[in-house]
Amino acid sequence: MKALTHRCVDRPSRIANNAMKPLARTVASFCGTLARVPDSDGPFIRLSECGMGSDQIMPSELYEQAIQIRRHLAHLGARIDRARDGTVTTTQLALQHLQLEYRNLQGLMIGVPERLLDLHLETERRTVRQLLQVALAGPRTHATMQISVMSTPICFHRASPGTLSTIFERSELAHRSLVESIRDTPDRMREPNHTRGSSLDALIVNARLNNLREHLRNHGVELSLLLKAAGHRRTVPMRLAHRIFLALGETEGAMIGAESRFESMCQPLIDLIAVRTNEVGRYC
Repeated sequence: MKALTHRCVDRPSRIANNAMKPLARTVASFCGTLARVPDSDGPFIRLSECGMGSDQIMPSELYEQAIQIRRHLAHLGARIDRARDGTVTTTQLALQHLQLEYRNLQGLMIGVPERLLDLHLETERRTVRQLLQVALAGPRTHATMQISVMSTPICFHRASPGTLSTIFERSELAHRSLVESIRDTPDRMREPNHTRGSSLDALIVNARLNNLREHLRNHGVELSLLLKAAGHRRTVPMRLAHRIFLALGETEGAMIGAESRFESMCQPLIDLIAVRTNEVGRYC
């Protein structure tokens, strides 16, 4: 019972923020709520209400509901992929991969309590906050580069001290600015009569996007190891929430370059997830 009481006090940080678009914000809210649910070894989960002495039984069907949300996101992404078959540019494809890696990094942080952000381990050079800042800011070459000779420079803002939600709100704005500024880069490499010079812009953009994606991936691995060393134990609900965030990244990526065509398709799913969030919230 002590462990359950501790979880009531040591709640995970919020991931949702106002910079997110409606689908992402709704998914983040659900995942943040799900992350507060303890592990279960059987068909039911017994919980102690925070501040109350009584027990509650949470049916394992709530886990199935979470799995269904992941499936709904995956199906939506697949529908959009099919609708855009043959029209996605190479730059948009590179942005899809980047979007997935960005959400993967955020998904890793679901369930991490604020107290771990600034915990300094003697065996580590950086805190979780510092490493996350480096991961989200990108290398200095990305922070100051002009990603395309046709676009304005993109600035990745280094996260200032604050909550995890604040860190991600700042990075969300910078990340979305990057996506929106280059998603319409002409795909001259696919044109039958293109010259080497005419396709150079797309090659430069894609190469830099791939480098940024690798940067996020490598720091995600390092961050995972640091969190483990700091004593963070990822529960089954946290891991499931991470998988939902990956599905979110895939769906968002599928829409890049054609958001106006498909964002209305997200509303029924947004409404469903909001209902499920309230249901899960009753057991936290």
